[in-house]
Amino acid sequence: MKIRIVLHSVLREKLPSETNGRVDLDLPEGCTVLEVIRRLELPEHVVCAINGQIERSLYKVLQDGDEVRFFRPGAGG
Repeated sequence: MKIRIVLHSVLREKLPSETNGRVDLDLPEGCTVLEVIRRLELPEHVVCAINGQIERSLYKVLQDGDEVRFFRPGAGG
């Protein structure tokens, strides 16, 4: 399955600068938010939104076509 990842704030540094914090990932079916966090080497205390809705569970199973955004806790703007 393919999902779109968008990193905000200093988290963008985890991806090459030319990506502007955005990348499409091919992941196996049943992949969770936690697996994406680990794959991208993000801190586990990040805030996650899936398709515009805040998701609090790191064990949420992602679906093909999801857009997953990661934010620093307390990040704004």
